[in-house]
Amino acid sequence: MPREKIAIWPSDKTSRITTKLTETLGGNRTLTVDEVNRYQAFSFDPAAARDLTLPSEAECAGLVLFISNKADGAEIISIKNDNGDVICTPTQNEAAIIWCDGVGWYGLVGSQA
Repeated sequence: MPREKIAIWPSDKTSRITTKLTETLGGNRTLTVDEVNRYQAFSFDPAAARDLTLPSEAECAGLVLFISNKADGAEIISIKNDNGDVICTPTQNEAAIIWCDGVGWYGLVGSQA
């Protein structure tokens, strides 16, 4: 399903993205294509070190996702592609911006504080 293009005009309107409430992870997690087509921002409390696997690149060209680690301790989320390669690893109070060009996933991690 192609993603809707977000208009930037008129300039007096605020752009909005869809977000999902913070989810506490009980184990490793895989995001589905339906989820990333519906939400652009995810917040996770990993409760321990966890893997978060992204959908295949071929299905996600042009996607940009925001992933927040809301851990209460030094708990890492290893964000991986569908082959198991690590894209980035946000830890407590960090967030990642993840994007896909249809061939690869790329990520950037920064502080939320």
